[in-house]
Formats: sequence, C-alpha cells, structure tokens
Amino acid sequence: VSPVSPVSPVSHKCPSYVEGIVALFYAEDKEVAEDEELQEWVGEIFTYGVLGNKKSGRGHRGDRD
Repeated sequence: VSPVSPVSPVSHKCPSYVEGIVALFYAEDKEVAEDEELQEWVGEIFTYGVLGNKKSGRGHRGDRD
C-alpha cells in the first residue's frame, strides 16, 4: 500500500473513510482502545509505515535503512 500524498485529491477523504469503517465495528472509542489486536496493528503501521519510511517526513528509526 502506498501512502497518500498530503496534496493528493483524496487525502482529505481518508480520515472520514477510516472513521466510517471503524464505526461499523466499534460503537465507542473505548472499544477501539481496548482491542489489543487492532492496537498492535496500528503500532506496526506507525513503526514500519511512518518511522520506517524516510518519505513520511515523520522521522526515521536509526536501526532501519
């Protein structure tokens, strides 16, 4: 999956889309926070998709090239 550029015409739609999908499965924020599998997945996305991606502009882990 390639990241959506902040200047992409669809980038402003992503948060609404994600919120809509999450709302289908979770009635409250507390349920999202308590879903351990989901939280692990989000952690992986951040670690490898953001910190591990030089193009993200969010830093780079020193132990990864």
